[in-house]
Amino acid sequence: MKIDLPNNKYIIYEKDILDILIAFNNGDYEWILNFFESLKPVEHMEELDSYTLEQLIANAGIVSHKGK
Repeated sequence: MKIDLPNNKYIIYEKDILDILIAFNNGDYEWILNFFESLKPVEHMEELDSYTLEQLIANAGIVSHKGK
């Protein structure tokens, strides 16, 4: 059974990314979940440069351990 999820886009600022990394480093995963749950979708994002979460994680140097 496949569930079609919405393809919403959100604006996350540089300060938000730093806060997420600090929370991750401190093991404050509840704060991270609350942050993402509180995001509001933005319409008309086509005019803005955007990155996927995977691109941001790779740019931050966080290594994924999938498949190991």
